[in-house]
Order: sequence, then C-alpha cells, then structure tokens
Amino acid sequence: MKEKKELFLLARIEEACEHLYAPVIFDFCDEAMQKKIGNHLAHCQAGYQFDGGFPDATRKMLGLYPLDWDPAYIQWPMMAVRFQRTFAFDHRNVLGELMGLGITRDCLGDIRLDDKEAQIVFKAQIAPFLKQNFKKIKGRKIQPVYYEKEEIKPFVLKFKDLNLTVNSPRIDAIIGKIWGLSRQDAVTAVSQGRVRINYEEETRKDAHLSAGDIISFRGKGKAVIDAFEGESKKGKQRLRIKKYI
Repeated sequence: MKEKKELFLLARIEEACEHLYAPVIFDFCDEAMQKKIGNHLAHCQAGYQFDGGFPDATRKMLGLYPLDWDPAYIQWPMMAVRFQRTFAFDHRNVLGELMGLGITRDCLGDIRLDDKEAQIVFKAQIAPFLKQNFKKIKGRKIQPVYYEKEEIKPFVLKFKDLNLTVNSPRIDAIIGKIWGLSRQDAVTAVSQGRVRINYEEETRKDAHLSAGDIISFRGKGKAVIDAFEGESKKGKQRLRIKKYI
C-alpha cells in the first residue's frame, strides 16, 4: 500500500512538471520520500525546493516552480501551533491525538518538544479544524496558540553521545548496541524493513555501516555514526554515536 502511494505521488509530481506555469505545492513528506523525489526530479525541467518551516525540520513540503521563477516568492501554506507542557506527554501522544481526530500524516510537519513547550507544524488548510477540535492530549486540556509560517519557532535537534564497542560494523550489531536489542531481534528488525540507512531501506543483516551514516529505525528513533575510533584491546570496533533524543 505504501509503495503504491509513493508511486502515485511521484506520478503526480511528474505530471505537474509537464504543465508547470506557476509554483505547485505538495504536502509534507519524510526524508526518505524527499530523497526519492529529488532523484526523480533530476530528469524534470523544473526547479524544486523543500521547506519544513525552520532550518532543522525533517518533514517538509515540496514546492515545484518554473525555472524562470524566483523560489523566494513561493507562498508555503503551513502554520504552527504551540502549547505548554504542563503535564507529561511525548511525541507519540501528540501524534496519536492528531491522528485520532482523522488528520493524516501528510498534513503534518515536524512535532517538536522541549522541556517547556511543544510545537506542531501543519498544513494551513486544516487550521479551522484544529482550532475547533484539538484541545487535549491524554485526556487533559491544553492551551494551543496558533502562528503563521513566519512565526514558526526553530527547534534544534538534540543528541546523546554514545561510545560503543561492537564485534563488527554490521548493521545488526550496531543497531543492537544503540537500542539495546538482542542480535536476533536486531536481525528481525532489519529483515522486516524497519531500518533505513541514509533514508533508504536496508534489509541485509550483514550490511556494513560507515562513519556519517544516518540510521532511522521505525518505532525506535534515529542515530548518526559520528566516527569509528579503531579497535579496543579485545579487538572490537570502537565507535562514537549521536543518538537523537
């Protein structure tokens, strides 16, 4: 089903490129889809740009525009809502509440939280619906305040530095160490297509990773291999990881 949706989106984008007289905006997509779109657009006679509302955004809208058009004039149809964290909740709670209201993922950009507040970037078209219906999380009231695109707050991604040792630079060994999985559970996750390397699915359990590789693990999180730092006294690989928190 997901593959069919991706193919349908790429077909829509290609069709838009063939009849492009003014900017056309497509809904939010993740980094993996952005990479596929970028590869696809390499052969199209059109300019394009991704925008998620702030510099470190991961989920972004796609804007197509004629080659003689200045992309600075694109009107991105997105807004943000922010609210205080007066009780305990996480990213999954926020996303679950929104999807429970019937909002699809492609209408939502990044959901970011810090110690004091949360921010959701979203497609401007759904603002009236959100204002009417998005009033609680985990059954508790929130006080949402809405902002135009120019007022979207930049939330910087935070990392936790990990120094690990592994028997080999294989994908199953590394994700097992980062997320505390047994070797069998790590192998199963890879074979099920839950792990992406540099935003592309990797199902080979013995694939070797390199410094700079970005690991996206569905349901677990994301990490970057910062560096390999040689061997330990016991002959294991030492590596430094930046794990998103």
